[in-house]
Amino acid sequence: MLDREIAISDLRDVDQQLMKSLDWMMKNPIEGALEQDFTYEYECFGQRYTINLSEAGEKLGAVNDQNKKEYVKRVIYNRLVKEIEGPVNAFREGFYRFINPDYLKYFQAAELEKLIAGELIIDFEKMKQYAKYDDYSPDSQQVVWFWEVVSTFDQESLASLWFFATGELMISHLS
Repeated sequence: MLDREIAISDLRDVDQQLMKSLDWMMKNPIEGALEQDFTYEYECFGQRYTINLSEAGEKLGAVNDQNKKEYVKRVIYNRLVKEIEGPVNAFREGFYRFINPDYLKYFQAAELEKLIAGELIIDFEKMKQYAKYDDYSPDSQQVVWFWEVVSTFDQESLASLWFFATGELMISHLS
């Protein structure tokens, strides 16, 4: 929607495993450790699909330390843009009926998300209710102290705690 460049971190909400794999690839030498051509595999409804990431007539060969940045860029683009291009274009067309696209350049992605989806409200009591404890009980003194401190958190701090504890930004059952 905002026509901004995409990055590995943008995969966080879509495919954390892919994000971690691509991040590892970028941070480590891959020659001799990884045999990968310019393709991308994914599974959908039990079927495996292989997507060629090279353009027609392009001979890229195997992914190596010199071209891995281009490979990662193409995988991210395919996963976040090409795979959902149809539905996104339909949404964009409808959205642009109500909002002039020129106005969107003034927004950050998080601001636009908040305007479209609303603000996430985390219910502290539900968070406490669904918490799981290893080697502790809800009545353990440390747990009681923990919840006393967390009860003072604002929504931003609760969201940060949730992300720290789960590694996920989305909270489907606590709002």
